[in-house]
Parts: sequence; C-alpha cells; structure tokens
Amino acid sequence: MKITVEKADLHRATGRVASAVERRTTIPVLANVKLAADKGALTITATDLDIEIAETVPARIDVPGQITVSAGTLSEIARNAPNGAEIAISCNEAEDPRATVRFGRSRYQLPVLPAAEFPTREGIQGIRITLPAAELFRLFDYVHFAQSNEETRYYLNGTYLHACTDNGGVMLRTVATDGHRLVINQTPCDAARDMAGVIVPRKAVSEMRRILGELREDVTLCVNAQGVQLLTETGHLITKTVDGAFPDYARIVPMDWKHETEVDRALLKEAIKRVSLITAEKSRPIKFTIDDGLLTLTVRNMEAGAAHEELEVTSEAIGFETGFNAKYILDILDQTDADRMLLRLSDPASPARLDPIPGTKHADHLVNVVMPLRV
Repeated sequence: MKITVEKADLHRATGRVASAVERRTTIPVLANVKLAADKGALTITATDLDIEIAETVPARIDVPGQITVSAGTLSEIARNAPNGAEIAISCNEAEDPRATVRFGRSRYQLPVLPAAEFPTREGIQGIRITLPAAELFRLFDYVHFAQSNEETRYYLNGTYLHACTDNGGVMLRTVATDGHRLVINQTPCDAARDMAGVIVPRKAVSEMRRILGELREDVTLCVNAQGVQLLTETGHLITKTVDGAFPDYARIVPMDWKHETEVDRALLKEAIKRVSLITAEKSRPIKFTIDDGLLTLTVRNMEAGAAHEELEVTSEAIGFETGFNAKYILDILDQTDADRMLLRLSDPASPARLDPIPGTKHADHLVNVVMPLRV
C-alpha cells in the first residue's frame, strides 16, 4: 500500500473513529485501526466488537491495499503534523513488516497486523430512516443524561428508540430512564412507521451524539432487532442493540395533575445551584414549597447548616411541599433552552413533570418525569 492524504482529513477521520478502539483488550488487532485504500479514497475503521465506526477521506492512491496500525499512534501523528502537511503512508509487508508514515522531514515506522485479522461487520438490513443530522442529534441529546449505568438493570443502559403514533401522526421516539427520572423526546417521521423498538447502548448513543453534533447534512438510520447503523456522507457507525425488553414507561408518565407552576428556567437553575452548596449528600435533596405565588427552595444539613431561596412563580398551589434530587432537576434544566418551565404536580409522593412551556423551539415534544424525595 502506498498513499498520500491531507493532514486535516487524516486528523478528522482518526479522531472520529478513535473512541471505538478497544484499548484494554486481549485481542491485539482491536487496538489498531484498519486502513483500506482504493479508488481515490482511504477508509479508516475501528471497532471494539460492539461498535464499529468507519470514516472515508480522499487520498492519492499509488498502490491500493489494506493494513492495520496502532490507532493511538496514528491519531497522535495526524494531530501533531503541521497544518497543510501531506502525509504519506506506505507498507510492503513482503520487504518490511512495518508501515512508514512520512511528512516533511518526519518519518515514523509503525508495527503492522494483517487486515485479514481485523473483524468487520456487515451493514444493517432493516427499516431505513433519513432525517437531518441536527434532528437526530436532538432526539438522542435531550434524553441521554437519564440513561442508567447500573449493570444489574442492563436493559436501562441505553436509549429506547421506537416508532409510535401521537396526535394522528407517526413519531420516531427516544426514551431514557434510570428508575429515578425518565425523559421522552420525539419527532414526526412517517418512515419509521413499521420500525420495531430497539435499545441503543450508552456508548453508541455517546458516539452518535459526538458524530451528529458536527454534521449539518441529512443522515440515514438503518434499524433491525440486532443492530443500528448510522450512515453519513463520509462514513458509518454500526452498533449492536441491547438484548432485553425496555419497561412499559408510559404507565408512569403523569397525564393529569392537580397543580401547575410556571417558573423561569434560568432563575430556577441558579437558585438550585446556590442552595445546593450547603449539602454534601450524594442525593442532594431539596425541599420545594409552593405557596401564594412563591417557590421556596430549602436545604438543611446537620453539619453545614441550612439554606433557602425564594422565587416568584405563577401558581395557584397553596402550601404544597415536596422534594427532589437537585442533580436530577439541574440535568433537566440544562437539556433545554426554554425560557420558562412548567412544574406539574399531584401529590408529594407521586412522579412530577418538569417540561418546557408549550411552543418552545425544539422542545414541544419533550416530557421530563422525575421521582420525588422525602425531605
């Protein structure tokens, strides 16, 4: 193999695939990326056997071929090469079992493992959905923080992606929950009509968000029961799905409530941060008291003392008291740019909803459910 590629292209491609590399592995080839050069393009692929990420960049191909080299080393070389440099990569395994990487007066020789040892996955055959990258990014980004990381409930360690019907239209919906909070987001998508629900693993959700956040064009999702494939203009991501049944989340979403309180999102966020300074507890419980148009936030700590703060709100509730984990509320407030939020409550022991006010851009389909705490 003998090729030449621009530094910017190689840096972007190695950076995009690098996080799929398995660094703690007993299979040496999984610490490498596969370089496949043919027909004026270089495709760089990384995998940990659960996720595969590939990126294709333009290249001058003098001799086509395939090799694998250290993912970390190649990525660092590309990152540190001078801007505008042309990086030459060559390998003739019959003469030298190493690849040579050159630019300017710099020269590196990297160990090579055969490309035939590198595991690759077949593309996903299933329902195909094409939508703007920004829309798919929001679907995952607005819910990801509620994913669980407890191995005992592995079926919550990801985001549930499925089709549903809402107000007479077909929606592509994402749902995430860790048992303490639950977030739902959706977007109109008639192409998802026949799609069965799948659980996309946490790591794959993180990688999709990272890739999609950089894109402005349309992307395509291919979905079946065993896997999900994200296709972009320059590459793809393929992931296994979580083998398990996602819980019936709809039964815990409050659809009726006795009290609705409208509050300024930014003011509530800053107030919660201030009163939270008084507690070092992991759960960081905050007492919410709504009375006569005021929301009072109270934290009591036997060692550090107490803190309270008042906010003016729009509410008809009188003497209503409940409590929430401060981090859970802050996570919700951080995931929307809405100016005002609606806190919907029935009684102190029931799940509450904290949703953006209707009409908020990109947030009309958001539902945030949070379980209360005893305070």
